[in-house]
Amino acid sequence: MRDAKGRMPLLPFYFSLFTFCVVVLNGCTSRAGMVLWATRPVMEGAIDALMAEPDIELARTGLESELKLLEGFLTLKPEDRELLVLAAQGFAGYALMFLQDEEPERAREFYQRARGYGLRALARRDGRFIRSDLMFVEFNALVSKLKSADLPAAYWTAVAWGGRIGLERSSPRALAEFPRATVLMQWVLDRDPNFYYSGPLWFFGSYYSSLPPLMGGDSERARDYFERAIEVDGDRFLYGKVLYAEKYAVQTLDRELFESLLMEVIDMAGDSPAELRLMNNIAARKAEALRARADELF
Repeated sequence: MRDAKGRMPLLPFYFSLFTFCVVVLNGCTSRAGMVLWATRPVMEGAIDALMAEPDIELARTGLESELKLLEGFLTLKPEDRELLVLAAQGFAGYALMFLQDEEPERAREFYQRARGYGLRALARRDGRFIRSDLMFVEFNALVSKLKSADLPAAYWTAVAWGGRIGLERSSPRALAEFPRATVLMQWVLDRDPNFYYSGPLWFFGSYYSSLPPLMGGDSERARDYFERAIEVDGDRFLYGKVLYAEKYAVQTLDRELFESLLMEVIDMAGDSPAELRLMNNIAARKAEALRARADELF
């Protein structure tokens, strides 16, 4: 379900209700795996349809139920690595797309759930990842031993962790966890900076834009990360340009860049590739909302 660059669709788990009922009624984890495998072509077709869906609210309604179906599969196969990664990806993606701006407390809870699933996926490599008493030096050592197959789990865990911390920036305890999220994402960056539409580059551009200099913020480093991401994926993954405008342009009071980036998103969303149509429409909607607040932000 990954392309040649190791990228996965944002929410690749559009399981049918019929499939879920078959698994539950059989009550057998071995049959659960057989059903998942047998219905893979149907799942992939549904994924394509979902990500190409232009109606944001229709997609949101469907995804809410599909997240619970995914968790239903996890009750039957709680140690299934791929399902755990999909759950981390799904809950983090839902929080980012639909909750972060309007329902931040609910978004925080979704990010936290996504982080938990991601750590459980990483624990399939080393069980110590789920230990709550793990010291940072121990965590760092575990990350250094990850393998290339761990890229999706590491990436989505870091996204979820960073997303939750970003909503708790007034909490010293939450900020103290940031080094763990960045260590994970740095590991992904070192191996594939363009993983998931240059996701690690967008992450660090946002990271260095969001912090004050005394806490490690660096606008020049932020701009470098954003520009590297734009060069590779900026004309496809439009949400990245929204981040560039919202984080960097606002932080540096560059209104001209702010307006330019947001207009590009609005103008280009209609020509999105099918696999990013939903995400880019959400990006365009957010771009419109940010433009309406320009006088407030600058």
